[in-house]
Amino acid sequence: MACGNKHFDGSLAGKLVLTAGLGGMGGAQPLAAKMAGAVLLGVEMDESRIHKRLETGYCDKISFDLDEALEIVAKAKERDEALSVGLVGNAAEIHPELVRRGFTPDIVTDQTSAHDVLNGYYPAGFSKQEADDLRKDDPERYMAEARKSIATHVEAMLAMQRRGAIALRLRNNIRGEAKRMDLRMHRYSGIRAGIYPPALLRRQRSVPMGRSFG
Repeated sequence: MACGNKHFDGSLAGKLVLTAGLGGMGGAQPLAAKMAGAVLLGVEMDESRIHKRLETGYCDKISFDLDEALEIVAKAKERDEALSVGLVGNAAEIHPELVRRGFTPDIVTDQTSAHDVLNGYYPAGFSKQEADDLRKDDPERYMAEARKSIATHVEAMLAMQRRGAIALRLRNNIRGEAKRMDLRMHRYSGIRAGIYPPALLRRQRSVPMGRSFG
């Protein structure tokens, strides 16, 4: 795996990957991380998507509690055990909480469908059902809330990057949406073009784990 070769002396064994979005192509992330020897914590709002990954063997465990999930991945990391955990939750809520706790993964990435704000990204502050209802009843408000959440999500990723995490993106336009919010909301001043290292990881066609956050 390119990331292991470039940043971790050729191996991701004992390294922790934090990601979000386990639906669609994002569903391959837990398996890819495990094949590379890593521990993965994947945040997903739609519980059914995690269950699908469990059924197909792409994901090992499901958790509904952040503390429990962190304990599971910490133990696996200590043992250099390749393991994947799907955490039911919203990345725009989970990631900032991890930053607040001082948690820094070895790698942070994302494969939510942020390129489709209306149908592919759940805004923070809503249950899945509440968000689904809002999407139907008031799509403009839904997209506004989702974009705020995307900016919050990316801010947390950048905070982890500043603490030493390797930050990657997977061509899902999450950075583009965050930059769009930066133009409208000055409090997201940290999200600007040019602050991302330009050559962290280049996508390898054989492994579904991304190109650089840059």
